[in-house]
Amino acid sequence: MTATDPQFVAVQLHDWFESILRLTEESLFSVAPEGPHRDAVVLDTLKRNARILSQAELDNEGQIYGSLCFFLAAACRRLGTSLAAGHWRAAMNNVIDLQNRLVSTRSESYAVGLDIGSTAEVFKREFDEAIRQSGLAGNVSYLGKEDREVAVGLAINWGMRLLIAYALECTRSKGSDRKDLAWVRSVVEPLLTMSRRPEAD
Repeated sequence: MTATDPQFVAVQLHDWFESILRLTEESLFSVAPEGPHRDAVVLDTLKRNARILSQAELDNEGQIYGSLCFFLAAACRRLGTSLAAGHWRAAMNNVIDLQNRLVSTRSESYAVGLDIGSTAEVFKREFDEAIRQSGLAGNVSYLGKEDREVAVGLAINWGMRLLIAYALECTRSKGSDRKDLAWVRSVVEPLLTMSRRPEAD
């Protein structure tokens, strides 16, 4: 497997996120013992970061990276959901496909005076709407409990894609040995570059 093999990259992202899940479980969530108290800590983490993210503007320096990771970890714990390599591969494919489509329609978008926004902005809008429907950010949701949980699941879906698109658009410098936002960009970017190469005749 190579750096331009989508499955290899998806496994890398899966392993990276598993380390985030372990970190949050062993430090952030362990402030309370297992049971109702820990569940309350997870919910508090979920709500706090949902509020931060729903109010945040996208930047190009990675300012929302931490909140997005904490949100995804808390949401997965809350729903008892695990993200397999296949989920990350689907998210990558979705981001790369949309980014290429937006590039190819840029002149048409300009011609009719419609600004679709960047790939990260498109996914941020979907993420924000899922947060709104879930009621996590302090707003009133008129959905039932089951539908609110579905909305949290959708927020995980859009949050994964937002994270990847955001990493590709951020300018945070590479070069450290940390697996942070710049690392996410470094492992996904070769796939994006490869997808834009013209096919050989």
